[in-house]
Amino acid sequence: MGNSLIAVIDDDALVRAATTSLLRSMGYDCCDFASADAFLSDRDCRYDCVVSDIQMPGMSGIELAHVLKSLTPRPPVILITAYPDARAIAAKTSGVASALLEKPLDGDLFLAAVQSAIKSGSIEG
Repeated sequence: MGNSLIAVIDDDALVRAATTSLLRSMGYDCCDFASADAFLSDRDCRYDCVVSDIQMPGMSGIELAHVLKSLTPRPPVILITAYPDARAIAAKTSGVASALLEKPLDGDLFLAAVQSAIKSGSIEG
């Protein structure tokens, strides 16, 4: 587990802090961002996994996942949402996202999804 770098992107500061705190308590290194645009502006880090809320002002988590799909290698993306809809489910089933989880997050399911995403590694093309 340790030393994998995870980006947490959520416009809700409390959710972002709680998610980051949980990941850090499990030994992960994290950077958190209030928006997809802020995340995309960070060119200094290579993330082992990206955890993103779907519904955010500006670019959505689904749109971000599509942008990341163009990277080689690309980090696995876990999408989280309080309102799963057909677009979110399609992002998961099409492989744009490695997991789709509903808020409030179940800690055990979330950590299992992160572990699985990191174990699978970066997705080529």
